[in-house]
Amino acid sequence: MENNHVEITIMTPVNVTEDRQKVIFSLNNIFPKSELIEKKNTISIKEHDFKVLEKLKEKIKSKKSLAVLQRILYNNYHMENTWFLINKQAAFVDVVALIENENESPLGPIKISITGCNLEVVNEWFES
Repeated sequence: MENNHVEITIMTPVNVTEDRQKVIFSLNNIFPKSELIEKKNTISIKEHDFKVLEKLKEKIKSKKSLAVLQRILYNNYHMENTWFLINKQAAFVDVVALIENENESPLGPIKISITGCNLEVVNEWFES
């Protein structure tokens, strides 16, 4: 699903105690073929197409975590913006672990923000 109004931002901090290449590896595991934007303390991805979330969607469906994701998206939804978090360390081993707050990921989570479309559109895409 392509929507020029939607913006998907994926961002994670890079702590001084972390190996930057391992953080890059974690992102590439879950969001393959994405262009990484590297700044001093963060690495991010910005896209205007849900395709960037395709592998993440497959992993969520295989773990039967869709209902959990939808609840998190609903709780974080405000004015065509929503977001959710996944564990960065789990992403390193190619696992999607949804988390409810930043404290659940000691090195900081990967935050996925979806801006510019209503929650029904987001839910329908994850269900498809």
